[in-house]
Amino acid sequence: MKLYKTIFLSLIFLNFYTSFTISQIKKKSKLPKYSISTLIGYNYVLGSAGGDVYGLSVTDLGTSTVFDSPDLGMQQGAGLSVTGKVSLNKKRTVRLTGNLGYNHFYNTYDRGRNRTRWHIFNLYPGVEYNDGKIFAGIEAGYSVITGAWQSDVTFPDNSKSNIYVKFKPANRIGLAVSTGMEFKVSRKMNFSVSLRGMWANIFPKRNNYSSTGYNVYINDSRSNNGIETKGSKEIIFIQLNTGLTFRLK
Repeated sequence: MKLYKTIFLSLIFLNFYTSFTISQIKKKSKLPKYSISTLIGYNYVLGSAGGDVYGLSVTDLGTSTVFDSPDLGMQQGAGLSVTGKVSLNKKRTVRLTGNLGYNHFYNTYDRGRNRTRWHIFNLYPGVEYNDGKIFAGIEAGYSVITGAWQSDVTFPDNSKSNIYVKFKPANRIGLAVSTGMEFKVSRKMNFSVSLRGMWANIFPKRNNYSSTGYNVYINDSRSNNGIETKGSKEIIFIQLNTGLTFRLK
């Protein structure tokens, strides 16, 4: 239920944002046939992967290790991306897009004693509608996710320690939706702001054992491969981006 509420509220916010910008912007500029955008943004996690850096759970099963925490300790971070666009129709309002991005999440408490760090690299092709000022698009693509987690833990015998866990790279397919607006700066360049929602791990969700101690897999499925975890971990986050769009032709 929490996931559905998150998605619903995100869609409402995207719709409000688009309606507001349309009401504010009237003048349109001539659309380019080819363009490339460079963006930097702030990320905030909404899905069940979001949480604090406490509650790390790593279970030893003989020579195997399983990561079983209620979340991934993600909260907020920053992103960089480059997006190329090619118009598909005569009016140049419909565009084929390709997004290459990197997103970093860092969360720390107790002067670094408890911390998480995540890296998400993504390649997302998609399609966009742009009327000259306002644009909206949808993308689907591939992400590589990896990270590390250090936290205080209590073992079954009630002993306490601080352990470091490194996650093996995970390959996931995801979806993104975006909306925004552009302001003409010069004949060849626009300034853009946008809001983008990304669900980075729609499938395949997996749970796996690791035989290399505290170098484990990202277990984001509730039940898979004979492993029951504390719940699925949906990596859903909102990005507020700003940057420049260069008109190539």
